[in-house]
Amino acid sequence: MTSNALIFFPRTYAGFNKTQLIERQLGTVGVIGSRFKATSVFSMGPHYRQFIPKVKSIQQFQRGIIRIQILSVGVWAIATESINIDEHSNVVIIEGDSISHPLDRYARFCDLLLCITGDEYDVGVVSGPAGGGIAERRKRYQVDMHTA
Repeated sequence: MTSNALIFFPRTYAGFNKTQLIERQLGTVGVIGSRFKATSVFSMGPHYRQFIPKVKSIQQFQRGIIRIQILSVGVWAIATESINIDEHSNVVIIEGDSISHPLDRYARFCDLLLCITGDEYDVGVVSGPAGGGIAERRKRYQVDMHTA
């Protein structure tokens, strides 16, 4: 089963890496909490719900762990009439939270990112998010056991 995640990205290409600035300011405001051990993923902070509203449901509490990742470059596919590959810098991915439409509910978080970076942000939904920073082509190594 693939999971869906919210992805926040600048409308125009930002050539300057602002991930440390975003991380520092989101921590100061209380949107992100502590970093998960040995990863680049954060838990939600004490003021997370002020910027990312909870979906109205009969459940009082969040069921899973919310993971927030700040990437210098994010690449994802958008399937419309054809498959388009989208790439942006200074991306924020929120995974594990319920997503509700319309996405303009998340305008307050986009406004916060505008105040932090000076870039206007859009929000979208991506299926099966995978991050890890800057993507590089995989390398294949072959060892010839007869010459070793």
